[in-house]
Amino acid sequence: MFPHRVATPAPPTRPNHAAGRSNRWLQGFAESHYYLLVPLASIVIFLVVMSLILWSLNRRETEQQQDTLYRNVAWAQQQIRLNMLSIQDQISSLARDTAAAPQGLGHFASAADEMMQNHPDIVFMNWLNAEQRPQWAVPSDSPFAARLQASKDSPMEDALLVAFRAARDSRRPAYSTLLYDASGMSYIALEVPVLRGREFLGTIGVVYSVEGMLIHELPQELGNKFKVSFVDTHNKELATTSTRPPSPRDVSSELLLDPPGHSLLVRVYSYPSVGNFVNNTLVWLIVGLSCFVLWSLWSLWRHTRQRFEAQQALFNETSFRRAMENSIVIGMRVLDLQGHITYVNPAFCRMTGWDEADLLGHAPPYPYWPDDDIYEMQRRIDMTLRGKAPSHGFEIRVRRKNGSVFYARMFVSPLVDAHGRQTGWMSSLTDISEPKRAREELAAAHERFTTVLESLDASVSVLAVDKAELLFANRYYRQLFGTRPEGHLELSDGALESAQASSDSIDMVDAYAGLPAVALTDTASETQEIYLPSRQKWFEVRRQYIQWVDGHLAQLQVATDITARRQAEELARQEEERLQFTGRLMTMGEMASSLAHELNQPLAAINNYCMGTAALVRAGRTSPETLLPALEKTSQQAVRAGMIIKRIRSFVKRSEPKRQPTSIYEIVADAVGLAEIEARKRRIRIVTELPAGLPQIYVDPVLIEQVLVNLLKNAAEAMQNHTPPPGLRRDLSIRLHVRRQERAIEFTVVDHGPGVDETAIERLFEPFFSTKSDGMGMGLNICRSIIESHHGRLWVENNYAGDVRSGCTFFILLPFDADTSSVGEA
Repeated sequence: MFPHRVATPAPPTRPNHAAGRSNRWLQGFAESHYYLLVPLASIVIFLVVMSLILWSLNRRETEQQQDTLYRNVAWAQQQIRLNMLSIQDQISSLARDTAAAPQGLGHFASAADEMMQNHPDIVFMNWLNAEQRPQWAVPSDSPFAARLQASKDSPMEDALLVAFRAARDSRRPAYSTLLYDASGMSYIALEVPVLRGREFLGTIGVVYSVEGMLIHELPQELGNKFKVSFVDTHNKELATTSTRPPSPRDVSSELLLDPPGHSLLVRVYSYPSVGNFVNNTLVWLIVGLSCFVLWSLWSLWRHTRQRFEAQQALFNETSFRRAMENSIVIGMRVLDLQGHITYVNPAFCRMTGWDEADLLGHAPPYPYWPDDDIYEMQRRIDMTLRGKAPSHGFEIRVRRKNGSVFYARMFVSPLVDAHGRQTGWMSSLTDISEPKRAREELAAAHERFTTVLESLDASVSVLAVDKAELLFANRYYRQLFGTRPEGHLELSDGALESAQASSDSIDMVDAYAGLPAVALTDTASETQEIYLPSRQKWFEVRRQYIQWVDGHLAQLQVATDITARRQAEELARQEEERLQFTGRLMTMGEMASSLAHELNQPLAAINNYCMGTAALVRAGRTSPETLLPALEKTSQQAVRAGMIIKRIRSFVKRSEPKRQPTSIYEIVADAVGLAEIEARKRRIRIVTELPAGLPQIYVDPVLIEQVLVNLLKNAAEAMQNHTPPPGLRRDLSIRLHVRRQERAIEFTVVDHGPGVDETAIERLFEPFFSTKSDGMGMGLNICRSIIESHHGRLWVENNYAGDVRSGCTFFILLPFDADTSSVGEA
């Protein structure tokens, strides 16, 4: 009787603490971010306010600086304009004096020198008459004096000419645009008109140096405080009080000069001012405090982030482990040291059908034990608790909750905590019902396969390549060769030795991927016929390199006894030869009358020539000149008769087929010589077309001649009594053409007979099928057999003239060897 099973109360279900921990962590993370937002918002507001204050102060200071610059540039403009107006008034006074009472050069030079001494920015003065001719110039050697010399070849400079015409037309002083000398210095010219009433007498011109105006006309205190520059309308700096290049921080202001405002501007730059130490210190203190607060906030944020990442990693690790436990297909079970179940994963529950609540806290006997295996299962659980469980596991039967039983394999290992202490036993359960069923079916299939191999009437053997060890041999092999590998080697005919040399002693196919041994297993099986003299038998051997069950490279060999088939093939071959010989005899029999007529002609000619010669001798009218022609003709006719007899003897001579390099020209000449006798009897001629340079072919010449003679004779017979359809001319000729293709020679025999019925073309080469009433139906069949034995082809096609059939063409295609083709080319 089985022991009474004591029902153990199911332990309470463990609460799901993971979801609570996750919610609390998310709530804490949100609270920590809330506390960070308050100081962050305060710092942002503080930085915005301070930035606005600094921007306002800086903008106010910039505006004040701009106002100061504008006032100074306006002052500089006013001073320069006043000086230029003073000079303009003096020149206008000189112009009125000159118009009232013309003076000499000395008076003009003294006035010009005095004015140039009082105003060093004036570098040149002159007087031009109404025709633009210079009258006086001070100093006379100035480069501007030459520039005023107007002529047809060298007209006055455009800028001076424009100013002169403006003063003449407006009757007022006029300024020119900028002038430049050879060194690149800039100048401005002033032209004051000389008027006597309404009469225009010319102009008094003054040339200002732009640099001199900046140096001598600008107030000293303005040049010390600011950088003042003259620039043109293209922003090109013409003169400046300081060589320091302007920086992006410099503030500037500019105004046009008037009257010469169309070409000159005054620009004033302010030098960078020395900052306020207190204000700068306050600014930097505020910036430093703000940076410190930001750093503190960033440190707090980084600490919070690290804490968040650690919590996230812990949460991900817990989720990953739980997902792994829920997704694994192997059942996991944990026992404490007393044998109580403390943990089962979902796969264990799915596998056994019992819920987690039904198993947790349960002691042996467990609910999934079959009733008839309780004693064995108890023994194994006792071994497990004592640490005696086998390392390779053990096979058990497990009962599901619905009562069904399945086979499983269980592995047991100690469960050790983080401190190295054993807290229980971890077991893994794997369902092996399907693998067990597969092994049983595989064993049954192997038994059936072995039975089939043992029943075969063929030798099946497997030999290891690396050490010539016989791995498998069926009954037929053992009957022939026993259990020795020599029979396999004898049937392999040296193929195994070459494979061993190429594989380089490779014994594991999987470990040497890509080497020749692996390539051997991928190749198709090869077939070879082997004759064993020791057994007096022929075998058809099929070989294939395979990977044996242990990973070694092996050779599978299947040898089938084909001795009876080879004997039958030999008998068929002998019968074929006798049939071919009979066909030639029949052909010669059919041609007998034609041959007799053909031989009768040379013999009668020989008789006539001999009788004529004898008559000449008897008559005494002999001489070498009369006897030699008759004797030569007699000899030619005798040779002709001998050639006919030789061809007939070689054609009907019975001999073994012998292939040899043969000239195509000789084959065609002999065949046509035999067939022409029959053709002439029927008044049909044979036309041959042989191109030069045909190669030799490796054939039996007598057999190929037999095919050609048969085809030519059939063509002559078909054309003998044939009347062509209306509209077609009767052509009594047979054409034999020879062409060379890429790797073959093509023979074509073309006749002009009735052709072949389309329904009979497919059966034309069958044995005992003939289109002639007295034919045996073997000629064309023998011809096709001869051509196919030479690896060629023989077929027929009808010829058509429009829609009317006008004969047929027989095609022969024979391959030739490239090594012998060069020998016979002519």
